[in-house]
Amino acid sequence: MSAELKKALYNISALADLGQAITSESVFHEKIQSVFYVITGTFLANRGAILSYDKSADRLITVTQKGFPPADLDRVDPEKLMSLGKNEPFLIGDSPVLAIAGVKILAPLWVRDEFIGVLLLSGKLTGSPYTQEDLELLNVIAHQIAIALNNHSLFMDLSDKLEENRRLYEEMRHIYHGTLQAFAAAIDAKDAYTQNHSYRVAKYSTAIARELGWNEHDIEGMYVAGYLHDVGKLAISNDLLNKVTPFTPEERAEIRKHSTTSHNITSKIKFPWQNVQDMVWHHHERLDGCGYPEALAQESLSDGVRILSLADSFDAMTSQRPYRKKMDVQTAITELKKCLESQFDNKIMLVFCKVLEKEIKGELPEPDILPYLDRDSDLSVISSMLEAIIQELSAP
Repeated sequence: MSAELKKALYNISALADLGQAITSESVFHEKIQSVFYVITGTFLANRGAILSYDKSADRLITVTQKGFPPADLDRVDPEKLMSLGKNEPFLIGDSPVLAIAGVKILAPLWVRDEFIGVLLLSGKLTGSPYTQEDLELLNVIAHQIAIALNNHSLFMDLSDKLEENRRLYEEMRHIYHGTLQAFAAAIDAKDAYTQNHSYRVAKYSTAIARELGWNEHDIEGMYVAGYLHDVGKLAISNDLLNKVTPFTPEERAEIRKHSTTSHNITSKIKFPWQNVQDMVWHHHERLDGCGYPEALAQESLSDGVRILSLADSFDAMTSQRPYRKKMDVQTAITELKKCLESQFDNKIMLVFCKVLEKEIKGELPEPDILPYLDRDSDLSVISSMLEAIIQELSAP
């Protein structure tokens, strides 16, 4: 093989290798066109084309070309090309295998037993014939172009499937969230004083989890736990839930069963998130061990439980209840602070205050807490209170 052909082979090999690593559609066409220009330049062909085979439509599609009328390329019959040697250059001569004026040589492109497409070239500008060395070089090029086309086709098929799976996942996710919302609405509907309570708790909880640096998967689990934390109330009578007078010890015990009932319901669901059942079960536990249903304390309580406990309590305090009026935001925050280390976790309280302060200052694009607070609240007073608490809890 001549030195010139060896150099050309090296250059084309490098370009073809780039083609194998191609991912996006735009980059693929840019690279394959570069390879095509090197090929036509190497053989001094003023016309040429690379066509890929669409198996589903049983037709050849032009990837890149110059000098041939598109209508002529559309008439290329893939069946005739499949009868030729795999990646073997074929001199047209008087053969009727390809009825396109100006094509002097072609190479059917194959990867193993898969027909991929075809490379077409016109005669040389010099008028000289294709030599045996040309055919050997074209054979190598055909192998490389076939691999590049095949890899790109496989990648695009995979991308299409991934996109379809992503779309299906999003559809299922919307359906799932819609079901959760309907479930939560059924829970809240039993108690006239807790409308949208589950939704707000879910929003507050995810805002805290996000500020803590949780990943999106775990944040969604936190959201689900917030929605379902009171699902056990479906088993409690409406009269008891909406009772205005103080609860008797027996009634209080009945109300407290909702945590265990919630756990019994959610434990039968195969969630893709960890600890949803645990967060639902133990959201009424306290750091000092005086909560329910299992009187857990300190290290036994996960961050998720601590988040849900604070979010649930804050919304309960700032909502109207049959046995008391709702608190204003400042009073509710003061109550949370009073119960630090006994009921609520310092770290979770600090993060909650930071989130709310950022929302008040407009530093977050989508606030999750502020929109659901009393519109008559004096935000400047709340902000000052939050700054003082943040400074206190951040001190070493």
